[in-house]
Amino acid sequence: MLRKTGIYVFLGLIVVFVALHLGLASEQYDPRTTGTTMLGGIAFLLMTCSIILSTRLSIFENWFGGLDRMYQVHRVIGVFAALFALVHFFGVPKELPQGADPVLNVLVPSAPLGMLWLIFLVIGLFIALNRKIRYSFWRPTHKIMGLVYVLLLGHFFTAPPIFVEQFSPSGVMLVVAGFVGILSLVYSVFGMNRRTAVTFTIEAVNALERATEVVLKPVDRSIDFQPGQFAFVEIEGNGWSEPHPFTISSAPGEDRLQFTMKVLGDWTRKVREELEPGANVKVRGPYGRFDAAHAGHKQIWLAGGIGLTPFLSKMRAMQPDDPRQIHLVYAAREMEEAIFLEELKDRAAELGNVTLVPLFSDEGNFARVDMMKQKLPDPLDSYEYFMCGPKPMVEGLTKDLKIEGVPRDKIHSEAFEFR
Repeated sequence: MLRKTGIYVFLGLIVVFVALHLGLASEQYDPRTTGTTMLGGIAFLLMTCSIILSTRLSIFENWFGGLDRMYQVHRVIGVFAALFALVHFFGVPKELPQGADPVLNVLVPSAPLGMLWLIFLVIGLFIALNRKIRYSFWRPTHKIMGLVYVLLLGHFFTAPPIFVEQFSPSGVMLVVAGFVGILSLVYSVFGMNRRTAVTFTIEAVNALERATEVVLKPVDRSIDFQPGQFAFVEIEGNGWSEPHPFTISSAPGEDRLQFTMKVLGDWTRKVREELEPGANVKVRGPYGRFDAAHAGHKQIWLAGGIGLTPFLSKMRAMQPDDPRQIHLVYAAREMEEAIFLEELKDRAAELGNVTLVPLFSDEGNFARVDMMKQKLPDPLDSYEYFMCGPKPMVEGLTKDLKIEGVPRDKIHSEAFEFR
């Protein structure tokens, strides 16, 4: 579930900037100049917030409810930054005020830098939001946003004083934001991967029904994680250039790290067909706040297909004296596709507090609210829900559960989309 702490912080920054910009505006600027430069400043702050989120720092996961939610906010911020930038570009006065030196202002590169910034911003957003673009192409081209931010800084710092004063109160706020943004950009490009990467060796590659289990052996150390978290996996070697996020399916404290990957595209198909034991892997993480350990006493875990993996980790980590009452609803097209089903049955019997509810669509059993009413012993609003699976399933269940009176803060889902 998206937490709003980070959103309130970002909105607060914008409110403070607007108050400073409008409340302490110089009399030398006409209302149009003041208003359009304010919009440009808001776009500046939004771009800075977007760059800050790219650092993946743990504090921001706490503010937003996990890296998956941070990426959602990251995309929305980019769209709003472009909208404010467009209004700023078309609204800012193009003519120089009376008395301004035209030669001096021609020599200042603020205008062309601003034009390039806007062009690259629109191109970058088109690539980022286009779901038809392959991930292998999308990821390196998305780095264009770093160049966009550098152009934005150049546009601001070379802007003629007839339009904006960099060292007015609102200008100083943008200067500080730019300094923080540059540090964040350098860290995300050059420092983050070095700090978070842990090396593993592939011990086994196990082919499952429509999925692949990859077992990793730590070289020097493993990573500390909580059940339900995920990590970015980058296989070293030719043809394995980009990292991909996957939920960790092993339990914390085990001597091996396991990922279970559904075969969805070229990369995961290549993992299944070509990956062999012995190769080195970089793992970066863990990330995510899909945590059921401190939720209500009665919980529903609803897994759709490969969405089982966070719950598999939770089941493997759970102790027999766990006081919660849990119903694990496992939805799949058919029994043959329900990976780890026998392990789940054995584990549920061993724990005693977990009721396994398999639902197979080929038998007419679907993950729907009416079906849950039939199979659950208590009213729907008495449970806390954790869902992971196909987006249409999760969105449909969320909508129907809210109609049934389940509070939104009792519905948790993992938004496993990073583009």
